Amino acid sequence: MDLISSIETFEARVPLAAPLAVGSARITHRTYSVVKITTSDGIVGVGYCYSRGLPMAKIIDDVMTPVAIGQSAESPEEIRKLILGFNWQSAEHGSVTSAASAVDIALHDIAGKRAGRSVASMLGAMVSEVPIYSVIGYHYGKDETGLAEEIEYALSRGINSFKIVMGADTPQRDANRLRVLRERVGDKPLIALDAFRTLKTLDNAITRVNLIKEFGIAFVEDPFLESEGVAAIALREATGVPVSFGESLASSKMAEQVLYYNQTDILRIDALVIGGVGEFLKAITYAHQKGKTFATHIHTEIHSQLAAATSNLYPGGLEYLDPRYEIDLFHHLLQKPIEIRDGKAILSTEPGFGIQWDWQAIQHFSA
Repeated sequence: MDLISSIETFEARVPLAAPLAVGSARITHRTYSVVKITTSDGIVGVGYCYSRGLPMAKIIDDVMTPVAIGQSAESPEEIRKLILGFNWQSAEHGSVTSAASAVDIALHDIAGKRAGRSVASMLGAMVSEVPIYSVIGYHYGKDETGLAEEIEYALSRGINSFKIVMGADTPQRDANRLRVLRERVGDKPLIALDAFRTLKTLDNAITRVNLIKEFGIAFVEDPFLESEGVAAIALREATGVPVSFGESLASSKMAEQVLYYNQTDILRIDALVIGGVGEFLKAITYAHQKGKTFATHIHTEIHSQLAAATSNLYPGGLEYLDPRYEIDLFHHLLQKPIEIRDGKAILSTEPGFGIQWDWQAIQHFSA
């Protein structure tokens, strides 16, 4: 039996070139907790989570590693249950499940390396590429010149689905940005909106969405917190615009509840929050049973491997943040980001997740 012999964590804090407005928040750094697990057979697997400045590495070191060391590395689901069971009072809270997700992803990376197959192949994927949509418009600027350049660059890469951020300026400014986007891409491309949970009240949300729905909206993402599903239903009924949320859901059972009560039209999901690979797959299976699609939250290297084995991915594809715009900064921890070709993410065929980590960079940003 291959056992977990060591777990090493790195808290990489990567500075942004300039502060970034995300909804009402002002961000100066992106932080990632990277987990390296070594087994008794000498296999090394790596996982990570988006720590957002929270002490994920400490959670892993102090409350998960002591439980996981010496356990079988061949059963990621059992390890997830074990470490959450020892921390039952926080077992379905995002910080804890994000940390557990990083461990789970590392163990699935090990499973792929043990088998000599990619995670997508192990899950039965029959495709070698997955469509993506480009997230644009983080930097509002004084006018829409920068936005127009982002649109044109995405189109030049064969990307024809988009998500644009909203809520950091006036409703009229958001409407103008939507107008620029729709005029440049035409009627057919899917366009979604990311509200960053900034719409606050139902009345404000209805006003803002009604002002821009004429431009053809595939969905409005995160108008409210995940706990405000009743408001999401009311927003959909008042505007006719589909709603998507769920990236902060901390278990597949939470996703099942959201879907059961029809609080979301497109399940928004993040394997690096929900608990890892198994929980991600359970959640999208629930969505499929309800006749709904799912949309991912960045982390294209991970989500491409998982989504390739599914049948209900949002038609626009996977969410993709282009490294060119220095928004999420994950590429600073890699030797080479995922390849994008003709509007599609090209799946790595390397064993495990196939992520090419830059350990010098990780150690530098973790110093």
